[in-house]
Amino acid sequence: MEAPLPPGFTLRAAGPADVPAIVGLVSACEMANDGASEADASDVEQSLAVAGEHGTVVVTGRDGSLAAWATEAGGRAEVDVRPGDRGRGLGGWLLTWAEDRARETGERRVRQTVTDGDRAAHALFASRGYQRAHTAWILEMPLPEARPRVDVPPGLSIRAFEPGDEPAAYRLVEDAFNEWPGREPSTLEWWEANVFGHPAFSPSLSRLAFDGADLVGVALAADYAGLPDGWVSQLATRASHRHRGIARALLQASFAAFHDRGRRMVALSTDSRTGALTLYERLGMRIRRSYTSWTKDLR
Repeated sequence: MEAPLPPGFTLRAAGPADVPAIVGLVSACEMANDGASEADASDVEQSLAVAGEHGTVVVTGRDGSLAAWATEAGGRAEVDVRPGDRGRGLGGWLLTWAEDRARETGERRVRQTVTDGDRAAHALFASRGYQRAHTAWILEMPLPEARPRVDVPPGLSIRAFEPGDEPAAYRLVEDAFNEWPGREPSTLEWWEANVFGHPAFSPSLSRLAFDGADLVGVALAADYAGLPDGWVSQLATRASHRHRGIARALLQASFAAFHDRGRRMVALSTDSRTGALTLYERLGMRIRRSYTSWTKDLR
């Protein structure tokens, strides 16, 4: 990167000691954009671990406080600038940093998902040659006082995730997600680091559906200690077993597990590629926030 940072700011690699400050920065950005924050230290810790030694940077001001941060791994980027430091060129500079890093590591494109509450970020992406890829939503639903009922389809069984289920769960979800137009396939190694290895991943809250000995559905859950919601992070059904109520049963089973854990609100994320929004809405879930995924071809 040839252009210097805007005057008064310094760039350096991020480390574990920066996690609390980064969480505070992300939280401030979310509050400014949407009026609520879901920042959690485990997500930042995961970004540092996956991006590696040079994949996450922070920008500090003259007083040493954090003004911005950026992380990039596998073409997936995140850039956040403290509300009080916006409009000074930091966002554009870090966007270029993320693009350069993605190129250096052989990625064909770079992408970032941004809340629709941050109009300035959307304008920046559009001005830099990014294209809108898809819309994403966070949905939520309060759990009832009584434990949710689980209606398992005839001939199927549902159980909690167990050690050794990782390869089969990865393969099922990956096959389902690769049906989406333009999706980049992910490796088992990536899943081990980003999903099963995430600090908030909860095997005991995750649920698997079987037809005999065959895995036919997966609902992977995350248990964020710092957030009030129970999170379903991945949901998929094998193509040959769809339209039999398996996804609904897996969600019900996950919601029941969260209820047993004491959670009274559940949330998940989906996007326009999946076609699953109506399923969640029929279950009583409502959109909390919407996001846009932007992508740029680096070739």
